[in-house]
Amino acid sequence: MTNNSTSPQDQPWTILRLLTWSHHYLQEKGIPDPRLSSELLLAAVLGLDRLGLFLHYDQPLTAAELGAFKKKLIRRAGFEPVAYIVGQKEFWSLPFQVDSSVLIPRPETELLVEESLALIRADAGLRNLVELGTGSGAVIISLVKSLLPDGRQWGCLAAVDRSAPALKTAVANARRHGVDHFIRFIRGDWLAPFNRKRPWIQLLAANPPYLSAADLAGLDPGIRDFEPLEALDGGADGLDAVRVILAQARDHLVPGGWLLMEIGETQGSRVTDLARENGFDPVRILPDLAGKDRVLKARKP
Repeated sequence: MTNNSTSPQDQPWTILRLLTWSHHYLQEKGIPDPRLSSELLLAAVLGLDRLGLFLHYDQPLTAAELGAFKKKLIRRAGFEPVAYIVGQKEFWSLPFQVDSSVLIPRPETELLVEESLALIRADAGLRNLVELGTGSGAVIISLVKSLLPDGRQWGCLAAVDRSAPALKTAVANARRHGVDHFIRFIRGDWLAPFNRKRPWIQLLAANPPYLSAADLAGLDPGIRDFEPLEALDGGADGLDAVRVILAQARDHLVPGGWLLMEIGETQGSRVTDLARENGFDPVRILPDLAGKDRVLKARKP
């Protein structure tokens, strides 16, 4: 009797077969979310979204597509974040270019955008805004994109970062989203580039490094070994940069100006005390969607 069955080695590498195999491969390597990683990497290679993968499960891959996917999969097996491998990350429903010079935007940081928008929309005279530690530019770019329809005449929109490579990435993202002509990107250490003798900032948004030494020691290797340490390391207790920003903000904000700053999930009480010591009132700690301390909201009297 002739056996007409096809051996597994001879079967075509369809999307479904490849996703199934790569899922198990990454799972064996101890990679978090192995199925999601596989889907995002393959979608990037094929120029599809995840829904597109599901709609084309039976599509076979070419040799070139298989080779490209294998290279990305090997990088992921070494714990490199998917966002760096594919070169972008979605934030505020917008795609942002990312590389190892910038932190990967996190969903919880969208609270900075949400609260900033609420303050801006409540005050037609709010025209001067600065973001500190802009990184990829995700926060300020998302803000400007969200506010474009309201026809606001800005006084000054500025984004500050000490890293030249990070600023290069932020500028590229601003150009990608058509808002580069609204925002000044400035290299500097927090508020040092500005003259404190003439307070003019009405809203200051900041996402400083706030991980403590203990936090850094316990990081997932995908973060510890790939994301920029200077954007994570907040010193022994995680509050080195927070203290500097609070002290500087006091001198640079106009009376009635607002400070919004992302903080660590266990830092709410201590940051509240620090804000009050620097003369801010009122002071609130806003929780993220998981109910954890996430953003300081403080006003200069």
